[in-house]
Order: sequence, then C-alpha cells, then structure tokens
Amino acid sequence: TEPQETVEQPPEGGKTDPWHDPEKARREIEKLRQEAAKYRTTAKELEPLAQKARDAEEAQKSEAERLTGQLTAAE
Repeated sequence: TEPQETVEQPPEGGKTDPWHDPEKARREIEKLRQEAAKYRTTAKELEPLAQKARDAEEAQKSEAERLTGQLTAAE
C-alpha cells in the first residue's frame, strides 16, 4: 500500500487555526491587543463612577453600620 497524503480540512464554520500561519497569528494578536486596550480604557473611564457609587452607598449607612464595617476591616 502507498502512503496517503492527508489534507487538513478547516474546522466547521470555515475558520482556520491562525497559529499555523505567522501572518494570521500576528493579525490575531494585534486584534486581541486592541480589544484588551479597549476594555482597559473603558474600565479606567468607569472607575470614577464606581467610586461615586461606593461613596453614595457609604453616606447612606448608619453610624453603627460604619463602625461595624471599620471593625470588620481592622480584623
């Protein structure tokens, strides 16, 4: 019997693994870097709003709740 040549078929959905082709891998890495940068930027933009929400929540606590929270944090 003669050895058969195997041909890789792309996975279902037509997508191929980008890591076998260096150029595709570079494009995929760049795309992922841009996506991560977008999420970091969004998180930095939302941090002041989150702090305001925490401050507003803290302002509504009673004195006893504040003291209990401080005691718990100190332990």
